[in-house]
Amino acid sequence: MILTRVIQGIIIAIPIAVFTWLLHQELVPSGTFVVRHTVDETSPFIDRLLPDARVKPVADDLAGDAVQSVVGDPAFFFVHPHRPFDTVEVEVWFKNYGVPIVELGGLANIEADAYDLKPLENTVIDQSDWYRIEDQGVVLLQREKTYDSIADFLVDPPRRDQIATYHYTLARPYRIAGYVPSTASRSIEVSLRGFHEFKTYIKDETLQFDFSYMDMNRDEGADPITLVVTNEDGTSVAQTYQADDGDVSDEARPSALTTLSVSAAGLPEGVYKVEMRAGRDVFFRSISTTQQKMVFLNNLYIGDEVAWHEPAWGARFWTQAKHLAFTTQHAEGVQEIAVGNTRVNVAAPYARTPVEVGEDGVVRVDIPKSDMIVNTDGHVAFAPEQYFNPDPVRLLYNTDLDRLDVDYIIARYTPPERVGDWYVARATFDTRTILLNEKAWKFVLSAPGIEELGGRIDVGNINMTWKRAPLTWDDLWRAIKQRL
Repeated sequence: MILTRVIQGIIIAIPIAVFTWLLHQELVPSGTFVVRHTVDETSPFIDRLLPDARVKPVADDLAGDAVQSVVGDPAFFFVHPHRPFDTVEVEVWFKNYGVPIVELGGLANIEADAYDLKPLENTVIDQSDWYRIEDQGVVLLQREKTYDSIADFLVDPPRRDQIATYHYTLARPYRIAGYVPSTASRSIEVSLRGFHEFKTYIKDETLQFDFSYMDMNRDEGADPITLVVTNEDGTSVAQTYQADDGDVSDEARPSALTTLSVSAAGLPEGVYKVEMRAGRDVFFRSISTTQQKMVFLNNLYIGDEVAWHEPAWGARFWTQAKHLAFTTQHAEGVQEIAVGNTRVNVAAPYARTPVEVGEDGVVRVDIPKSDMIVNTDGHVAFAPEQYFNPDPVRLLYNTDLDRLDVDYIIARYTPPERVGDWYVARATFDTRTILLNEKAWKFVLSAPGIEELGGRIDVGNINMTWKRAPLTWDDLWRAIKQRL
């Protein structure tokens, strides 16, 4: 009799225990959910690293540790949260073979393919023999000791062009001495495909930009456009939206040339950023403005001019970048490009063609046929008089500090922890800044220059801690009733 009751109790207790465990996993009443993932095991929450062309299959290294070797940039993986969370803490265990900068980023903007990147390791900083000061996650490197503290540096900084930054924004704003506004209109006649962003300078004038564009309807789906203007604090000060043209097909029926404007009056003096948020079906054909200064940031997609202007007008711009790379996605885009005094032959579609600029100062770049993706480590202007550089030097894996006369590096950076043969680095993301798309977050492991340098990153573990506010008893009871 007693044995029967014990068995009955066990039979009743097992489903209750399983239900309670599953409910705890689903509701996460504590507000904290931990996921531990090794690359040689499957996980319902963290997918394997991709793509296969840049990530090798799981294998044991010489130490007997299971690793996935990243040999191209970038690698990526998807994460599947089962309920909303406020923050994501990521811990990556890796071994670094010759890659100067390793970063982790969450997808923040699909149109721009932009990621909220966080540093995992920066050997440029870690191995520097410059005088070093660290304070609360900020590192200051000085070629020659001038400052005794980071606070002293920030109170009385050197010239902006002497500073390189890494994940750090200087507090002192950029100003152009003697700047006088103009009412003369100027137009940029160039085809820019999809998302772009640029900076402009405003003082005692109305910010005004008129964008002429076409929706080429080559890809299926809607193609809305949003123009966003932000100030030096990153706060939006103006925004304009335009819905799709009504044709969501992929039959390549271009829309008529349409104009979308964004403006803001009464802005204080300073540098403002304008984001042209659009998908790759949208081709901006011209930009008109009275602003005198205007530089595009880092990357351009010079669109083809099929069904717009044939033969192509091409594109010409000016830049102080020291490293550029060119890629075309079509056979028609194969061409020779002039970068200052250098000729660069883009010989085949999808072949990335890098070039190092040997000249100092601003150089002219001529792309005769358009249809070119341009990656740079500097700003770009489509007229020499529009060029200005409101930003300090960005510290990249190939930044030539000597050539640029940089004497200071300031970074928001914490070196990875060393655990045996492993480097262990951590990064925290606010889920408001990363995109949840189709119930998944996309993360990239960025290792710029890895192929050029013949480097490798061996990843062993990716662990995550997802956090939000704990459930109250009322929250918990409501959630249980919804599931009963």
